[in-house]
Amino acid sequence: MKRYLLIALLLVTPACISSRERPAADPSLLGPPTIRKDVVVEHAEQFDTDIGPRPAGSQQEFAAATYLTGHLQQAGYVMRLDAVPVANTVKSTNVIALPPSGETRLVVAIPYDTEPGSRAGFGTALGLWLELARALKVMVPDHSVSFVAVGAEETPINGGSLGSRRLAQFLLDEELEPTMVTISKVGESRPESLVVFGDDPGICASEECISSGTRTNVYERAGFESVVVAGDPDALGPALLEFLSGTRR
Repeated sequence: MKRYLLIALLLVTPACISSRERPAADPSLLGPPTIRKDVVVEHAEQFDTDIGPRPAGSQQEFAAATYLTGHLQQAGYVMRLDAVPVANTVKSTNVIALPPSGETRLVVAIPYDTEPGSRAGFGTALGLWLELARALKVMVPDHSVSFVAVGAEETPINGGSLGSRRLAQFLLDEELEPTMVTISKVGESRPESLVVFGDDPGICASEECISSGTRTNVYERAGFESVVVAGDPDALGPALLEFLSGTRR
């Protein structure tokens, strides 16, 4: 495995980290407050090539969770790992980067597993998500955004969407009422486009933003305000960073 995965394996801890145990992040090592395209590509290669297909509960899914946890810790986030039951003794994990401010105003969610029997993929979206979390931490060190990678989302077991269902219940149990922002397909639409499903136009980057109405998902059914975004990473990354940092509003 390549350098990035090795770094993540060294950084991850087996247990959840208390919110009082803030990792010491060296600001000089966090990078610029922008989305680094080359790093997104490097992350994508790790998920799509080195780790490969990531069905729920597999060693590959665990490796992906380890990779995500390590890089978020390196960016200075306090992490929480929340188990997602899949079948019998098989478990997946929701990887949760807690908001530095202690207040959860927004949650940016993304699935990281793949359908059983499918080829590896979604690496660009995961790379963009990691870079978004890192860049936001540089721009606004005490922001109120939680980043969550949900596991067991693509499995057909028990109706699927196990990670998002577990996340919705976790938020309800914690009596939190954030707006949910879900990153969907990235890099599969026309260049420089951004598609938003939902009612929050603040995420739109330009006149090319296409509003396609609402799309019911787990979070909406649980009573949360929910937005789903997709599109070209060159448009999606900067638009989300501006939205989350509050510089667009």
